Amino acid sequence: MLLFLLLLLGSPSSSAAGPGVTARTLSPCYSADLRPASSSLVSAVGCTVLLTVPPLNTSQVVFWEYQSGPWEGVILSYTLDGATNTSRPYENRTRFNETDSSLQLVLQKGDDGLYRFSSGLETTDWFQLRVLEPLPEPEIVGNVSVKAGGSTKLVCSVLGGKVDSYWWKKNGELLLGSDHIQFVDHGTLCILKASMNDSGYYTCVVRNEVSQNEASFLLHVLNSPNVVLPVILACVVVGSLAGVFVWCRRRGRQRL
Repeated sequence: MLLFLLLLLGSPSSSAAGPGVTARTLSPCYSADLRPASSSLVSAVGCTVLLTVPPLNTSQVVFWEYQSGPWEGVILSYTLDGATNTSRPYENRTRFNETDSSLQLVLQKGDDGLYRFSSGLETTDWFQLRVLEPLPEPEIVGNVSVKAGGSTKLVCSVLGGKVDSYWWKKNGELLLGSDHIQFVDHGTLCILKASMNDSGYYTCVVRNEVSQNEASFLLHVLNSPNVVLPVILACVVVGSLAGVFVWCRRRGRQRL
């Protein structure tokens, strides 16, 4: 039985994981994680990604290949005589290093997919690359003013890119939900029974895996004639002993 297991493990038909590709996003790219990754990487449109491979047994021709859905193809091929042939979709945005066979790729929308290196004699595992669009500045739509006691809503939206999370700030401080402040759907802020204290700058912050952006909106809460506001009157006496004070309200004369 032991001999059978040794023969099975040593047979050519037994499958083993191939060498792996390592990738990282190169600086400057403020909107992406710059740490190296060994199996998958999330990066942003416009960033440059560096794909590297461990030392392999090379043949006369080596390839960088991609796979996206049902589509497979060659990014570039390199022969040991120094000739490099790059596929048209990747022209002017790739750089191949002949010394270590690494590949630099400036990312475009649609570069999502699997990537691998092949030397003819040895091939790496597929490496997954996810490419997202950095989020543009959001737009906030709503009434710039509301009467005290009324309700209003601010709608935050982004044109382009996938938003993973929204949150709101008021005058720079995180805004929390309550009976008075409510968050509806994605990016909509509702203010119920507004008061004068609700005036201020409201900021919508949007975020995804590769970027974060924000926009602000100034809201004015106007005094309503139906809302009774308290009035404080103060009487101060300086330099003498206080006696008895009487407050009187003077009415204007009616005209005939």
